Amino acid sequence: MRVTRHLSLVTLFLAGWLGVQALGQITVGVLPEDVSRFQPYISQAAQAGQAVKLESFSESALYQQVYTLGALGLARIDAAEILTKWLPQFQGRLLDLTPYAQELQAAGVALYSYGNVVVGVRLPWRDDAFLAVLLRSRKAQEALSFLKLFRAAEAKITPLSLSVGPLVVAKAPKKTPGVDGALESFVSALRQAVPTGLVTALSAAPPQAQEALRRVAEMWGIPLSPDGASVTLVLEPTAAVAPLAFGAREAQASPLGLQKVVVPLANLESFLSQIAGKARVRLPFEPVPMAATSEGVNLVGAAAFHAQGIRGAGVKIAVIDVGFAGLSQSQARGDLPYSLVTRDFTGTGIDTGLSHGTAVAEIVYDIAPAATLYLVKIANEVDLDNAVTYCIGEGVHIIVHSLGWFNTSFYDGTGVIARIVNRAANAGILWVQAAGNSGRRHYGPTFTDTNGDGWHDTDVTLSANAGDRILLYLTWDSWPQTADDYDLFLFDPAGNLVASSTKTQAGAEQPTERIYTTATVSGTYRVRIQRVSGATRRLALFSVYQDLSPFDAASSLVTPADVDAALSVAAIGWQNYTTGPAQPYSSRGPTKDGRAKPDLSAPDNVTTGVSYYNPFPGTSAAAPHVAGVAALLKAENPGLSASDLRARLLSFCISMGDPYTYGAGRLEAQPQVVALPDLVVDSIDYAPSSPALGSTVSFTVVVRNQGNAPAGEFKVRIQGAGSAHERTVSSLAAGASVTLYFSLPLSTSPETFAVTADVLNQVAESNEENNTRQVTITGVVTMPDLVVDSITYAPPSPMVGSAVN
Repeated sequence: MRVTRHLSLVTLFLAGWLGVQALGQITVGVLPEDVSRFQPYISQAAQAGQAVKLESFSESALYQQVYTLGALGLARIDAAEILTKWLPQFQGRLLDLTPYAQELQAAGVALYSYGNVVVGVRLPWRDDAFLAVLLRSRKAQEALSFLKLFRAAEAKITPLSLSVGPLVVAKAPKKTPGVDGALESFVSALRQAVPTGLVTALSAAPPQAQEALRRVAEMWGIPLSPDGASVTLVLEPTAAVAPLAFGAREAQASPLGLQKVVVPLANLESFLSQIAGKARVRLPFEPVPMAATSEGVNLVGAAAFHAQGIRGAGVKIAVIDVGFAGLSQSQARGDLPYSLVTRDFTGTGIDTGLSHGTAVAEIVYDIAPAATLYLVKIANEVDLDNAVTYCIGEGVHIIVHSLGWFNTSFYDGTGVIARIVNRAANAGILWVQAAGNSGRRHYGPTFTDTNGDGWHDTDVTLSANAGDRILLYLTWDSWPQTADDYDLFLFDPAGNLVASSTKTQAGAEQPTERIYTTATVSGTYRVRIQRVSGATRRLALFSVYQDLSPFDAASSLVTPADVDAALSVAAIGWQNYTTGPAQPYSSRGPTKDGRAKPDLSAPDNVTTGVSYYNPFPGTSAAAPHVAGVAALLKAENPGLSASDLRARLLSFCISMGDPYTYGAGRLEAQPQVVALPDLVVDSIDYAPSSPALGSTVSFTVVVRNQGNAPAGEFKVRIQGAGSAHERTVSSLAAGASVTLYFSLPLSTSPETFAVTADVLNQVAESNEENNTRQVTITGVVTMPDLVVDSITYAPPSPMVGSAVN
């Protein structure tokens, strides 16, 4: 009884000394001068159902609580106000909050880091202290909940202005909800250029201001007419019909309800004011080419179809692209047929602009020369929507789209471009899509700002030469409209701000920023991202022309490669098509919402007749190979639906590894009835017949092609327990044999040697399971054998008792 009583007293004493509280209650140690500052947070915690006790300590006493008693697990507090001067010696006493950084930032607190470790959250009222959780607290989760209440004051954003000639470009206040902030900023720039009166055209501005306005429009992607007298915009009506006034005219409408309108420059500000609330007004989305007799004909299996007379007859393929320059020259060379069909939705002429579409069409024609080709030219999403309507009306079976669209969604298979692709798919069209060339040109972090200055912690860099184009796109996961306001800035090698995108997102605008400029000097440029207001978001930064550092290859797919209905194609160089790896620039999956993409891989870097695209790198070149093979499959079996074609294409893929890199693998299609090689190892002979352990064995191997088609280049490997050797066979005719010689040591006994024909799976065979034969060799172990050969003695007739040698 006495012992029990004493233990109970000790327990009660320790409970009081260590501060044992009711479940969920925590104790926070603070400095006396800050007790009143903490009281509002104690009240907030109480309202949330959490009991928090404040305990005031002098500076020295608080130091001892954390440093000395905290190390022993005897501190009577769970969290504490920590002076920054106590670091680094306190770092080992505080809980590492790095695993909870995203959770804390989502609550709106500003993190405090020491080195690369998050050790606490900032106190809004002082810079020389932070709030931390003790490492050995038994109520860390409760303490974390309390830390989330210390939301940072809005970051003190230092507005950056950009000088463009005589103009000073700065962030414009939001006046018209639903209007793209770039347009409001451009209106502000117009007012600077011509303070009084209306700017009827850029030519009405002073000469220096004219050039500056063109540069600003180019930087933000504002499509001015060639004479600078009007602007092209896209309206997404929120009412049944968006009324047009102030001289605006509808240039084109689309089935999805989009309106492309042309607005006189003089009336731009008035038009934006009157349209507010009736439609969302934005700049047109702009497609970007995915380009970084084709060599791919044999690689993807097309030659086997051609040999059987299957060349795509009866199948209609549409190439939807931004330009078909050089079309007549390509037709004159025989790289494209004169029988093709053209349709221009831009009004600029089918054979003007880029030659990208011409190069894409040449690859399709190489693969499926008897198919009917449709060349369809577009410049924006309204054109694309109308192009799909045209293709549906023409009975097109396959669309190949080697263009990418940035800042139309958070690359999660949604948005207006995805809706257009889905409309084509619902009409029974197979959409073959380039995956994108952003494997090294994408950066996709969650915004972090550990020091609370409003800037993302990581600066991204790119290298550019003087005269290079720089095109950057930024979006964040707050679609389709947001009040989370982020801005994008570009600094030259000397640290000068040379371009910026500072739209104001106030709740009805899309989460996008875009910069286009030309490098004036060579060197390393710095990209910075600023959060002006709003929540912490996942970011997606893309560079079109330069690699980024750091970069994120994962989730670098470009819309509409992220759309389920699109068959997304990655790129493998044709020279190493059977072995890989994928091209480093080929965009990787998954999509931003976690779905597996791309779908399959095809070759790039192939020859075309278009000088600028010869060789033709990028997923732009890979996609038309797949579209061409799809046409061959459709010609072979006209009853195949789009979903059937998709399934058959994927069934012909040979796995290459990571599905987020290669999809189902590299495409090697086969006709339904096709002659194929079949490689077997006929015999393995060796000499000597009883080799000694450790000696060299000579092998004679006979490989035969028992199939009914020739085999291309393949490797034959002999593999023993301790060594291996390979030889290359350049080709082997159907029914022919080849004799190969190898030498390997006998390293153990018995030892099995396996010979495999086509060890790298370079040849598509009728039977892939019969390529290996084995032989087991038992070695002879050499042992000593001692005998007495002769005995001689002297003298020959010894006397009894005498010595004999």
